[in-house]
Amino acid sequence: MKKLLAFMLTAAILPAAASLAFAPTETRAAAQAEWDDVISLDNEEEIREKFAAHFCSAQSTRRDDDFSYSWRVDNGSVLRTNNVDTAQTTVNTAILTYTKNTYDDFELSVDYKMGAKTVCWPVVGIRQQIPGKRYDSVNGGAGVFMQDNGKITIWGPINGGISEQYIPDHTAYKHLDWHNMRIRAEGKTVAVWVDGVLTANFSVNTTDYLKGYVSLQSVNNDCRFKNFRIRALNAGGEVANEPNRNPDASEGIPLENYIKQG
Repeated sequence: MKKLLAFMLTAAILPAAASLAFAPTETRAAAQAEWDDVISLDNEEEIREKFAAHFCSAQSTRRDDDFSYSWRVDNGSVLRTNNVDTAQTTVNTAILTYTKNTYDDFELSVDYKMGAKTVCWPVVGIRQQIPGKRYDSVNGGAGVFMQDNGKITIWGPINGGISEQYIPDHTAYKHLDWHNMRIRAEGKTVAVWVDGVLTANFSVNTTDYLKGYVSLQSVNNDCRFKNFRIRALNAGGEVANEPNRNPDASEGIPLENYIKQG
């Protein structure tokens, strides 16, 4: 695959450490007791109720989308379909934004599987002010993902650019298999576990905000997601966003006007 942009920040990588892995046989009821929301991503009605679908082309444009345009439920997971352009790299991004809440400090877990049509990525977007924005665009928060070569990556204006680093056992990483990613964001620290192993502890720069939506993003890849879990870590406390001084800050639907009720 093409190399990522040369502009990088250093990520502090912790030694491989055991952590609580999420057993495949864990029941939904047991998981629900520990998480604010547990979504298997195998039910279209539930996905439509809790996620908003958007589509980006040329990385910066954004439009509302119908779930069925870019996704379908297939074999126990949600699968990215349509407009996977094998002649391009990181264009044509389909996004599912979890719209039931916004988060400052939170923990999230999701299973993902990269598709075979391209070597682009399934991405978890964090702290997005506007639903449907890509992680590398204005108000798009940051994106956390694994590259096919075994590099854990965080990318976006919230981090001032890109940080990437090989995971401890990157030579054994099989990018076409199912994997679990767990993300714990607390203030300016974003810790990431891959398959139960702590792989990175990123120290991020704050540009405009420390709070926003999370999303599942397919960057021009026929990837899959399942078993989405999320919980707030701040015991319901409110954290005000810093003023957004970007001239394009009003583009899209403002953060405070978008949260679904109920």
